[in-house]
Amino acid sequence: MNRVQENKAYKLTDYLARSNDIYTLNKYKIIMNWLPQTEDMQILNAGCGSGEMNIMLAQRHSWQVDAIDIDSEAISLSQKLKSEANLVNLNLFNKPIEEHLPQHQYDIIVSNDVLEHIENDVQVIKKFSEMLKQNGTICISVPAYPWLFGFHDENLGHYRRYTKQDLLSKISRYFKIEKYRYFAASLIPVVLLYSCWLRKPYPVNELNQKSYLKMIFDWLLIRESKITLPLGISLIVLATKS
Repeated sequence: MNRVQENKAYKLTDYLARSNDIYTLNKYKIIMNWLPQTEDMQILNAGCGSGEMNIMLAQRHSWQVDAIDIDSEAISLSQKLKSEANLVNLNLFNKPIEEHLPQHQYDIIVSNDVLEHIENDVQVIKKFSEMLKQNGTICISVPAYPWLFGFHDENLGHYRRYTKQDLLSKISRYFKIEKYRYFAASLIPVVLLYSCWLRKPYPVNELNQKSYLKMIFDWLLIRESKITLPLGISLIVLATKS
């Protein structure tokens, strides 16, 4: 499937920021809290990026985790985290989702910030349904709101940002929607200012340094992870195959 051109240096910087990114880590915590708590399940992290979610999944309930990504730099970063955590129940694959041919179907599939990179996103959602067991769980997150599409999306090679109606319509072709929510409404002004208006990278270093601004955003994002607001820069959907 075709993918738009991306800025690889920009993408690597984005990867490297995630280990200290309160937005990313709290989004992952929301997803982890939504997933089933059953022991000994087979998990796929489709589009694993720099690997923080891999560690969360592999340290949960003796789960066996497969993680795939088309980006070799992402796999290298994921391998580093795997080694540091000394995990034996995590397998990494450097390949497109479309080419992944597992030996078994999965109990859970997680896919964070992947569909926006793929032109034919419906075909990938269909691929997810083929890889998931009957009554299995899938959790997908994507960037929300087309009107927030800007410099950040272009440099990461995004085709689109999603409306709620668009994402739910596509997922519901193959899955039963269980619940959904937005996250990080407090970051909408940051996206508008930097990505849409100034057309420059987000002030990641400033937001990650100890400051009153960081304390405010950390507090807001932690609070938002515990309550559901009617808007946000990210849209998360939980669904089952039935």
